[in-house]
Amino acid sequence: MKCRFWGTRGSVPVSGPQYMEFGGNTPCLQLTTQGCPEPIILDSGTGIREFGQHYMTHRTEVGDTIHLFLTHAHWDHIQGFPFFIPAYVPGVNLHIYCTKKAKDFLSGQMTAPYFPVGMDVMMASFHFHELAQGDEMQLGDVRIRWIPLPHPQESTGFRIDDGARSLVFATDTEHPAEGLNEQLVGLARNTDVLIYDAQYTPDEYEAGKQGWGHSTFHQGAEVAKASAAERLILFSHDPSHDDAACRAIETSCQEEFPNTWSARQGIQIEI
Repeated sequence: MKCRFWGTRGSVPVSGPQYMEFGGNTPCLQLTTQGCPEPIILDSGTGIREFGQHYMTHRTEVGDTIHLFLTHAHWDHIQGFPFFIPAYVPGVNLHIYCTKKAKDFLSGQMTAPYFPVGMDVMMASFHFHELAQGDEMQLGDVRIRWIPLPHPQESTGFRIDDGARSLVFATDTEHPAEGLNEQLVGLARNTDVLIYDAQYTPDEYEAGKQGWGHSTFHQGAEVAKASAAERLILFSHDPSHDDAACRAIETSCQEEFPNTWSARQGIQIEI
């Protein structure tokens, strides 16, 4: 399995030389698996625009079908969708999976006065799949499971198993006031890679970010240790965190869980 980070930022996209290392696009991941020949995409923040450009140059290699899994409907996870070129291309088959009514919120952000054209101008073939929380499914030989995550209006955490390899995507989640999210610990049990919401430092969280739906690198390290995850990847970088801040967070987390890495836009990792 391979995972490419097309967007790693939380809340709002950012740009400037101070963000060159970790990137400014909002969430979008691409999974390339052995068990499913089509691309599996997680979230459609602004990073999906660049994935779309990449896909169009490699379409003959990967085929006409794309599987897009959405964690929830907050802007930073869907705002790139209106600029996703494959959605406008006849012959592309776009399967969209979410525990919420994705067609409603994706089309809603493309209505007046928010956007100049509606979703009806998108010429791809759309297939919407509403998921029941706590369920699972197969894409070829890839097993996908999901759970609800604590977040305003609720988010979804996904686990993808491709043969002996696995990845857990747990962004936009707030840890319990005391202890760990045991359901998430269970989902991440023995995973190769845990991608975790580390938007705030512990000090930032305690200084007034309770209830905003995000977590810290410290909690990520605790979940990784409790679940016996092999590798922790910090994700959903706060827009106020420049490259120096992201590196400092990465270093601090490595003191708690040595096999930690902070997600960097454009980088592909092998799992």
